[in-house]
Amino acid sequence: MPHSTQIIARPTSPRLRAFRAAVSLHSHTTHSMERLDHVRSIAALFRGLWWTPPLAPAPALRLERGQIEGLGLRPLVSITDHDNIDAPLLLRAQDGSRDMPVSVEWTVPWGSTFFHLGLHNLPPRRATDRMRVLAGFTAQPNAADLPGILDWLAEDPSVLIVFNHPLWDEKGLAPGEHERAAREFLRLHRPWIHALELNGLRPWSDNRRVLRWARESSLPAVAGGDRHGCEPNVLLNVTNACTFHEFVEEVRDEGLSRVLAMPAYRQPRGRRITADVLSVFSRQADGSRWTDRVLVQRQGTLVSLRELWARPRAAAEAPAAFSTPLQSS
Repeated sequence: MPHSTQIIARPTSPRLRAFRAAVSLHSHTTHSMERLDHVRSIAALFRGLWWTPPLAPAPALRLERGQIEGLGLRPLVSITDHDNIDAPLLLRAQDGSRDMPVSVEWTVPWGSTFFHLGLHNLPPRRATDRMRVLAGFTAQPNAADLPGILDWLAEDPSVLIVFNHPLWDEKGLAPGEHERAAREFLRLHRPWIHALELNGLRPWSDNRRVLRWARESSLPAVAGGDRHGCEPNVLLNVTNACTFHEFVEEVRDEGLSRVLAMPAYRQPRGRRITADVLSVFSRQADGSRWTDRVLVQRQGTLVSLRELWARPRAAAEAPAAFSTPLQSS
């Protein structure tokens, strides 16, 4: 199948007038559980701590829609929390977002590393059943089962499967080890992968390599903003599709992708990541505080610092969570 990925470098480009909609793929809400040790700059300070992004589903959706509407385009938004579909299910119950795609960022353990697959537009009535199977694989991975699971997901023509940030070595393996594993993963599962992702949190040097890899694999490359904080996705897809399903057909069946880079993508990456981290510790419009979003593991469950510190006997234990260096994951 022929494929085509085009990059539109600026939202002021006259080329943007050829499109009627923009698609925001891959963003996170308070329903994502994130490990603090994935934030390398502060990894040495914490052990056993987790955090959630600051935006609840409704404000996250408004943020993404607002940026796109500001471009004069129709917004199509797919929220993908880590291994969790609560946000899109909640949004689908509200007026104005009943057509919200049910999507997720699925964690796929693979040998010494792991990968993330963006699964967009799962069938709503069967999404909970799908998630039980996916969670079972993540908890007890068996590589021999993966082709069957992917085939089961991809048999629905409205589902889009994206290999998210394929070259991002989140575990910090030996040089080249993650990329070799990623190439082997794609080689084995290429029939069920519909696109590779250009990631809004990765530098352009990394995304340029993904573009080259997409061409070699005869796959389109789609934009995935990977928003965790309060900055809207800095990479978007633009399209003439009227619905999310039509956008899936454009990528999956026609192999077409048009990626728009917003001005914020050109800002220093370290500054943007720092702003994301700081947003975790900011008070949000809904009244939530950083102590609601930083979590500690206690007796096999995650407990917010606010809840932990509210327990008279547990309050004395809280500082210990901040005193032991993290082990590399």
